[in-house]
Amino acid sequence: MHSDIEVDTAAAPRPARISLVVGTVASVVLLFPSWVGGGRLPLQNLWHERTMPEDMPFSLLPLSQYYALSIFVMLLLGGVVAGFVVRVLRARPWPAALGVLLVQVIVTVQSFAVLGNGLGIADGSAGAREVLYFGGMLGGVLVGMLLAQVGCWMASRRTVALPALAAALSAVPVGSWIGFAIASFNPITGYPQEVGMVLRWVPAVTVAAALIWCGVRPLSRLVVWVVGLLALWVLPAVFTAVSYALGMRVLDGDLREMAQAAGQVFPMALGVEVLPVVVAAVSAVVGTIVFQIWRRPSPAGRE
Repeated sequence: MHSDIEVDTAAAPRPARISLVVGTVASVVLLFPSWVGGGRLPLQNLWHERTMPEDMPFSLLPLSQYYALSIFVMLLLGGVVAGFVVRVLRARPWPAALGVLLVQVIVTVQSFAVLGNGLGIADGSAGAREVLYFGGMLGGVLVGMLLAQVGCWMASRRTVALPALAAALSAVPVGSWIGFAIASFNPITGYPQEVGMVLRWVPAVTVAAALIWCGVRPLSRLVVWVVGLLALWVLPAVFTAVSYALGMRVLDGDLREMAQAAGQVFPMALGVEVLPVVVAAVSAVVGTIVFQIWRRPSPAGRE
């Protein structure tokens, strides 16, 4: 039987500065794909001055509708990874969350200051489209920062259920982050098709491992199984639909048309992602059974 609390909470907590460093480092490491190519702001459709790619200003975040999901994933996983590390170290979680927040606030302020200058937000020359674009990007980043804090809290809990759920919910973002990190070293051609085939199964493996760790006792942990497998099925379709809608320049920022485009792609993407869910579920069931048998004391041990 899985113990509801598997971390020794009686252990003396480590100094807060260690946890603060963990949060800071985790957030920086998860943001590193943004800086591989020199950290230049991507070309902007609404930039007020005609600028070549190599002349774009330095930005700590690659603010662009084409990189919106990658930014969201980097921010989110910074908090989740920090939470898991402080859980392993048995350190206080709040300084780690603070470290994550400090880094993300710094990169957000710097990046949006650069974007605002180029769009005319700072001098008041921006039109409605520029303001909508700026506000939409800022809103998405703030959501990512908020969920990073939630992820840090969930992953740092001493119980098993919440960290296991955090791992399962982060599985699809993990696969997306790995793909973005690899592609950042070769932004023109990206990564080979073979790498993409491997990356498709990373979320399934992650979810299966999280569910095996979670176990099924008490039975309330079956909620983690249901939510984790549902997320594995739905989130890739959501990512695909959102990427499609944001990447359609012909829609020209028409929110209604973008929502309709995403709604058309979403059900088609759902059908593609069924097999990884089945593989993850079967692997988790088999792994849980094997784990239970392995943990069961031998007859000699019971005597």
